[in-house]
Amino acid sequence: MNVWLAHRVSYGETDAMGVMYYAEYLHLFERGRSEWIRACGHSYAAIEAQGIYLPVREAQCRYRAPARYDELIWLETWLDAQGRASLTFAYRLMDETKTRLLAHGSTQHAVVDSRGKPVAIPHWLRELLSPSCQ
Repeated sequence: MNVWLAHRVSYGETDAMGVMYYAEYLHLFERGRSEWIRACGHSYAAIEAQGIYLPVREAQCRYRAPARYDELIWLETWLDAQGRASLTFAYRLMDETKTRLLAHGSTQHAVVDSRGKPVAIPHWLRELLSPSCQ
């Protein structure tokens, strides 16, 4: 399942040239992940309440064209891969018409318990991430 999130670039997200600051893309990726999980019927907070955390262990972003102040942009998010104790999400950031690619990337997440120790993805979380949500 792919989830789309609309976002209007705010002044505070831009640099002196009016271009969205590079680190803001990773913040959008986080928002996209949260919306993807919510679309599957859960939330990050609910996952954490069950003692499972998903820290980012790798992030990648390839910038193709600038997103500028006050532009409406669209972020597409999907679950790209599942390992025994990891998840990988992928992202595409598009212009308002969804015809021009602005950036694409991915984040890989460890699945850890409340002590920060890696654990296998619990059965209930695998069900949440089932093919019906992919």
